[in-house]
Amino acid sequence: MNEDDIQQIFFVECEESLEAAEAGLDACRNGTHDDETINAIFRAVHSVKGGAGAFGHLAMQAFTHGFENLLGEIREHKVELTPARVDLMLTALDLLRDHVDAARSGTEAPDDAALIARLEAAQSGAGANAGPARPAPAPAPLPEPARLDELDALLDELAADHAAPRDDAGGEWRVHIRPHSGAMANGSEPLLWLRELAELGGTCEACDFSAIPALERLLVEEGYFGWTFRMPAAVTREQVADIFDFAGDDVSIGFGEAGIPPLRISQRASEQPLPGKPEPPLRSDRRKHPPAAGTAGGSGAGGTGASGGGSQSVRIDLRKLDRLIDGVGELVIAQAMLTQRLANENVAHVEELAMLDTLVRDIQEHAMAFRAQPISAVFGRVPRLLRELAGRTGKHVKLEVTGETTELDKTVIERLSEPMTHLIRNAVDHGIEPAGERRAAGKDPEGTLSLSAEQKAGRIVIRIGDDGRGIDRDRLRAKAIANGLIAEDAQLSDEECCQLVFAPGLSTAKEISNISGRGVGMDVVKQNVKDLGGRITIESEPGKGTTFILALPLTLAISDGMIVEVGDQSLVIPLTHVIESLRPAEGEVKGLGTSRQMLNVRGSFVPIVSLGAMTGARGWQADPGKGVLVLVETEGSGRAALLVDAISDQRQFVIKSLDAHYRAVESVAGATIMGNGQVALIVDVDFLVQATGAPGPVPTDQATPVTARAA
Repeated sequence: MNEDDIQQIFFVECEESLEAAEAGLDACRNGTHDDETINAIFRAVHSVKGGAGAFGHLAMQAFTHGFENLLGEIREHKVELTPARVDLMLTALDLLRDHVDAARSGTEAPDDAALIARLEAAQSGAGANAGPARPAPAPAPLPEPARLDELDALLDELAADHAAPRDDAGGEWRVHIRPHSGAMANGSEPLLWLRELAELGGTCEACDFSAIPALERLLVEEGYFGWTFRMPAAVTREQVADIFDFAGDDVSIGFGEAGIPPLRISQRASEQPLPGKPEPPLRSDRRKHPPAAGTAGGSGAGGTGASGGGSQSVRIDLRKLDRLIDGVGELVIAQAMLTQRLANENVAHVEELAMLDTLVRDIQEHAMAFRAQPISAVFGRVPRLLRELAGRTGKHVKLEVTGETTELDKTVIERLSEPMTHLIRNAVDHGIEPAGERRAAGKDPEGTLSLSAEQKAGRIVIRIGDDGRGIDRDRLRAKAIANGLIAEDAQLSDEECCQLVFAPGLSTAKEISNISGRGVGMDVVKQNVKDLGGRITIESEPGKGTTFILALPLTLAISDGMIVEVGDQSLVIPLTHVIESLRPAEGEVKGLGTSRQMLNVRGSFVPIVSLGAMTGARGWQADPGKGVLVLVETEGSGRAALLVDAISDQRQFVIKSLDAHYRAVESVAGATIMGNGQVALIVDVDFLVQATGAPGPVPTDQATPVTARAA
């Protein structure tokens, strides 16, 4: 594993630390925190600081140092945790995220001088019911040899310190550290650790340099030194251990009267470990980097193996995972072809085929689980977005989140971020009223934005709602007529009128801001959701708020479907929409008006939609009594019964995008390859049902029997 690989791991861990710190600061703002919450925030920021120093991101390291100092004062109850300081730390966390992004992209670090000054001022405790802040101790000077000919002088100085240890006083205690070769191999810098120990008030009491080999046998990546530091009583062991959090098990740490741990050198070095006292137990609770290529995990020579009871993880390049998913998809297609071939040749291999089907399904489910991530990866970015919008609009919005542990495909999550961001910005800018207007309407001056996610019928349903003014349908309709989007006498339902917000260039904003108001973006939102194979609907009540409902597939690669025959075509209906299939009995099909057919399903009437008529197939069955009705459910248009000629199979299918190989077709969600090698289209059930203008449940007295009409 080279340095670039290790640094990428650092950036991933930065994201985890930033998310943990933001969750802790949100708890502080909501008043649900405790001392451990502050400790967790401190550890997260400290972890970023340690890695930043190790990889030479000095601007990030300096900023996190100032951030960490304020957290340290709060953690030790020397500075009061006020709402103003929580807001300041949230701002600092946002800037720290910018530092991480700049370091990852190799761009210039953000200007943080003003914020560092505010962090330093916040440590003074001004205005808080707390004592004065403890001044940061000056870093103890540590020798840094510039030339090899200064090495003797350095060793003499360290030997003098070793020969004159000071007695403990006032409850002081000792810590003994010994970095091993792996610490340097991972890009760590021991001088940074020593400086941090000195900043905590520690004094270097002893240095073991007896393992330094002859110059011609010296390896720069080996660790030949060990140190003993005398620490003040006010410093805890956890504070000291946090300094070495990024180093993992490649640094031995001992506390108390035990001496400096013996050296552990890689097999490349000719020197043997130092004789002396037994090595104290290594810290096993530290975060580890993945093993280098060619290793099986576990520790190096002299290390401790991983315990079998702990959970372990491996970081995998996403491109490798994509190739695995593609391979599983091809395996599904090959398995379908094999089944079709054996069925055509009347070969009896029922048990083997059933076993193969089970194995392929298991492989597919496990492979898809690798890509599954909680939607909190998207929801977690919303608090920062709301803080930015509060600064621009002056509107303070409270966030309510449910279902953040709901999992879906990583690709869906990545492509979901942009449309969700636009919907939230639109909700705050257009939907939620200013504080004065809300007070006049009898509302809480602080608005509320609610996010929820749940799995429903094999899909994930995301709701983004606000308690604002709602959609002004009359104004929206007038704007659409003025733009020539609809006729003046057009009859639109409430849902159809709300859907006008997705029309290109249409906006009801009275003023154009840098956030929204130009009518650009909502049409892109709808297109992005559609590209994901999903649908977006709107619920809005004037004066009470608006909710956008996104119904998305859990994955974009492999799904289950029902293969149906319609005239001369084979089509696939996604199984997530299917409730049941049936042949109607006499009297169960009724008429509505002159062209509608309705199916009586246990006392509730649903519209019949002919797939043959909608798709233009030849020779399709028009009589519901002679065909098969597939009862489906949609998010925005309720239930409907799809009329097909017959059902031929039910199996997994691999979704192939039409956009990439042909062009987008509104009534088609994609295509797949059948077992016979032919291409079958996947029906976009939501679009077909909505396009028919299917009504909701119909009272029984409005339905009359009809006879089947010829195609």
